[in-house]
Amino acid sequence: MELLWWHWVALALVLIGAELLLPAFYLVWFGLGALLTGLVVAVVPLGLAAQLLLWSLASALMVGAWMRFFRNPDRTRSGQAKEGALGLVGLVTRDVAELGQQSGPGEILFQRPVLGSDRWPVVADQAIPAGSRARVVDVMGQTLKVEKL
Repeated sequence: MELLWWHWVALALVLIGAELLLPAFYLVWFGLGALLTGLVVAVVPLGLAAQLLLWSLASALMVGAWMRFFRNPDRTRSGQAKEGALGLVGLVTRDVAELGQQSGPGEILFQRPVLGSDRWPVVADQAIPAGSRARVVDVMGQTLKVEKL
């Protein structure tokens, strides 16, 4: 069986087109690997094993580049585990009552978004007045637990 350059280009179009139908973002890299393989095979005739190896390497390198360079986790902390918020310091904008008191939670403001938002409801073991700085010690669902600095 021999694969011609246009077979690879057709496979690339199918994979990239399928990416539009699926919610994941990975088929495009295999499609681009197939496109690169098709372009190389159009210039340099290669056997089937060499074509498959080239496609595999090109696809793996593109997926690796995507994971390494384009999916930069430092842009925002949205979607990360709670460890991304622990130790961060913010400004208390609404008084924080002691944990277990009947009043609602306080509020803290961060200079940049933490876990996707710059304002969070907070609770603490001791009362913290508005205008104080506080540090995150735990993430409890949609509420942060803080301690006064």
